Parts: sequence; C-alpha cells; structure tokens
Amino acid sequence: MDTAIACLERGIARAAHGLVGRRHLVELVHLALVAREHVLLIGPPGTGKSAVVRACAAGTGARCFEYLIGRFTEPAELFGPLDLEALRAGKLRPDIAGMLPEAEFAFLDEVFLGSTAILNALLGVLNERRYRRGHFETAVPLRCCVGASNALPEDPALAAFADRFLVTAFVDPLADSDLEALLAGAAGEPEAGAEPPLTLAGIDALAAAAARIDLTPVRPAYAQVVRKLRARGVPLSDRRVVRGQALVAAAALIAGRTEATAADLWPLIHLVQHRIAQDEARDLLRAELGAAASPVLPEAAKAAGYGPAARAADLAREGEALAAAAPADRAAPAFEAWLVRAESFLVQVDAAFATEARPPALAAARDALLARCREPAGAGP
Repeated sequence: MDTAIACLERGIARAAHGLVGRRHLVELVHLALVAREHVLLIGPPGTGKSAVVRACAAGTGARCFEYLIGRFTEPAELFGPLDLEALRAGKLRPDIAGMLPEAEFAFLDEVFLGSTAILNALLGVLNERRYRRGHFETAVPLRCCVGASNALPEDPALAAFADRFLVTAFVDPLADSDLEALLAGAAGEPEAGAEPPLTLAGIDALAAAAARIDLTPVRPAYAQVVRKLRARGVPLSDRRVVRGQALVAAAALIAGRTEATAADLWPLIHLVQHRIAQDEARDLLRAELGAAASPVLPEAAKAAGYGPAARAADLAREGEALAAAAPADRAAPAFEAWLVRAESFLVQVDAAFATEARPPALAAARDALLARCREPAGAGP
C-alpha cells in the first residue's frame, strides 16, 4: 500500500505542475478518486477549473469523458445516439462507445445547464453507477465525476441534484502575490522519474483499502461536527453525512493510517455547499479541525482549516511586510510599482472584511500601510 500511496503523491505533484495556486484542488480531486465520490468546482470563468480537472484526468490513465453542457444539449451528446445496427434488428438501445456510460473519469462543465432528461439520467450514473434508457441498462465504471459551474443554482430542484456531488470547492482568482508566478508559467516539464506512475489500478487498490479503515475513533467527533453545522442552519442531508465518512477514510489511508484520527476530519468542510457557510464553518470548527494534517495532501488539509481568522492573520502579516518594503524614493519607478501593490492589497482587505469585522491586527496593518501610501514626498521610515 505504501507503493500505491507514493504513486498517488507523484501523480498529484505531476498534475499540479504549472498550476499556480491550485494544488489544493488537485489534491481534492485525487481524494475524491480514492473515496469514489464526485467533486463540484464553483468559480468564475478563467480561474483554472478546467485545467485542474484535465491535468488530474491525464495522470490517471483512465478512460475520460469531457463535455461542455448547454441549454440545448441533447441527452444523446452525453449518453450516445441510437445504435442503428440494433435498430435494424428491432431493438432500441444507445451506442455508448466512447460516451459517458463508458467513462472511468468524467468532467462536465456548466453541469447545471442540462435539461431535465440529462439531469435525471445523470442521477443514476452518479448515485448508482448505472445508466438506463428504456429497457437498456448497463453498469458504469465511473470512479469520479467533476462538475463545474460559475455559481451554485438557486432552483431547489437543481440544488437537490448538486447534493449528489459530495465534495464542493470554491475557486477564486489568484491573489496578487501569485501574479508573477502565474505570468512566468510552468518551469519546464515535471520529472518523469523511474518510479511506476499513478494508474487506475493503483487508485482502485487504494479505494479498496480505504473501505477497510476503522472510523470508530472519530465517529463522536464527526457527529459533533455535524451537530454544530446543523445548529448554525447549514443543510446537511443524511446522505451527505453518511457518505462523508468515505472522505475521512480516504484521507486517513492516504496519510498512511489504518484508523482515522482527528487529523483526518478536514474533508468535512467540503460537505458544505454554500460559500459563506463554508467560510464560517472553518472558524466554527477550529477546535475540531485544529489537528488537520496530511503528508500527501498538505495544501487541501491546510485550505480546509483556513477560515476568516487565519486569512486575516495572513493578510496582516502581508500588509506589515508590504509597508516595510516601501521604497524611500517616492519619485522612483519602484515606488509607483509598490503603490499599485499596496492599493491592490487595501482593496483586497476591504472586500474581504467590513470595517467593523476587521480583527485588530489586520486593522492596524491596513492603517499603517495606508499611512505609508499617503506620506508626503521626502518622508521615510
């Protein structure tokens, strides 16, 4: 099993190569692959959602199916047209060759734009791993489906469909501090190495081992997390609560454990399907998620516990460093570049925290930076 975990770690590193600031999403998709669950990525266009999914799919060796769904997409575009040979023989069945029912990994972009017929068929594929059309029925070898959308739907019927995606991650544009790395792009190809690559068989072996993880030690803490979230009005269906155990088991296995511990509860944050509620849950569950850690999935574990308090602390440190780095010569081109960064930072702080909600350390760092921006020419530290 250690070999399979090592292959998974190399597969994650290879998929994340060149994806600035997106490794945590790559880790989440691989966690879902091991847990046999589905992922929903929510974020504006141009934030790298498709690039993340394609990189993950390419590294598994799985049969992949990708489609951009529109309002006028026909079911046959996903599930296959009628098989003409069978029709000549008097049988009505689809030709699923190369289509979603044969996929082992799927990516459905703008997944909520599908018609009722498409969404109903997808329910069987996602939940039961079976595709039905009339009298035709077949098992679907799907390990993981990743759905992407610019926003969560407000329609209750679509919200019920979204509940089938157990892992929800919200994707934002990169922070200003990552712009240089984004513009530089990937530094060459990732090293192939002599070690065996990640394979679908290896993922299947990990999935089988995850099903044997002992969850008894964390069930009381798991139940407490669910109680606290529900008490805050976060809707968590019984189905999500039960299936969420698969994420905890997969996290424990990937971390090299045979039984789950408090360090493996961090995936529960992604059961929450509302952006504000998910951010609030990170602070609400600081005690339960304080031990979050994973040697193979470090960025995903860190992001799961990265609530508003942690973000405010990081912003405060960034603001202090930015103020200390102000050029002494206000007439130099370097000062103009610094001023743009400072103004961008101030906008970021104001957008993230209202005046009355700013922690004291962040408020002090913001005020100090603003004062440096307003200093008259010739003033210095």
